[in-house]
Amino acid sequence: MTALALGAAVLLLAALAVSYWGAGLLLSPPFMSAMTVFPERFGAAYEKVAFLSDDGHALSGWFLASPRGRDETVVVCHGWGDNKGEILEHTLFLNRDCGYNLFYFDFRGHGESAPSPVTMGKLELVDLEAALAWAKAKRPGPLALFGISMGAAVAAQALARHPEVAAAVLESPFARYRLVGGRWAWNHYRVPYFPLVWLLMRWLRVRSGHADIDSYDPEEAVGAAKTPVFFIVGERDELMPPQDVRRVHDRAGGPKDCWVVPGAVHGKCRPAATTEYDARVGAFYRARLG
Repeated sequence: MTALALGAAVLLLAALAVSYWGAGLLLSPPFMSAMTVFPERFGAAYEKVAFLSDDGHALSGWFLASPRGRDETVVVCHGWGDNKGEILEHTLFLNRDCGYNLFYFDFRGHGESAPSPVTMGKLELVDLEAALAWAKAKRPGPLALFGISMGAAVAAQALARHPEVAAAVLESPFARYRLVGGRWAWNHYRVPYFPLVWLLMRWLRVRSGHADIDSYDPEEAVGAAKTPVFFIVGERDELMPPQDVRRVHDRAGGPKDCWVVPGAVHGKCRPAATTEYDARVGAFYRARLG
C-alpha cells in the first residue's frame, strides 16, 4: 500500500469513527438536564401522571388543573436534553395568569420517562400523541400546544395529524432534521457537514434502527396543518436561527404570526422579552381558546 493510499485509509477510518461517535451524541444528548425542578418550588398543586405511548413506552407527566375550573388544556413539550421541570417556570403563567390546565410530560429518554434513544421527531411524535390522548380524556375541552426547540419541532409535525388542536405556540422549531444536526455539530465541535455529518446521518439510521430517522422535517409537515400558530425565535439564536424558523412559518397552512425577540439566544426568549412574552403568548391563546 502506497503512502497516499494508507493516508486515505486512515482519514476514512477517522471520519467513520468521528461520525459514529457524533451519532451517539444525538441519540444520547451529552447535556441532559437532571430532574431538579418540580412544581413544589413554585407552590403549584399538581397531579403526577404515568401513561404509556402506543408502542408501550412508559412516560411521566404532571397535570396542573386550572385555578378557575376551565376546560382548556395546553400540552407542553420540552426541548432536546431537557425535561418537564426545565420548561415549568417558562410556562407556568399560562396556568396562573391565563387560567388554563397545563399538561407537562417528559419525552422518552428524558426526565422521569423510561430510557430510550432520542430521535428528535420519529418516536417523540408517538409520545406527544399519547400525551394528547391523555389530556383529551382528562379534560374534554379545547386543546392547545406549546413547544420549545425539539418540542416545538415535534408539535409542528403533529398539527396536521391532530386538527382538534385549536392553537400552538412554537418557540424555535428546527426546519429540517439534517440542517439542525449539521448546525449543532458545527456550533459545538466545528465539524463540517461533508463528509462527517453526512456520514453521521447514515450512522444514525443504523444505530437507531430507524431508516427514516432523519426524514422528520417540520418545514414539510406543517404545510398540511390549518391550526393557528404563533412562532417565536431569538434574534441571536445560533441553533435555530430566525431564517430557519421563518421557513417553517412560511410553510404553515393556517393563520400564523412570527415574533423575532431582540437579543434573545436559543431557549431564552422569555427572559429577554420579560413581561412582553407573557402578554403576547397569553393574548394569542385567549384569542383562540377564550
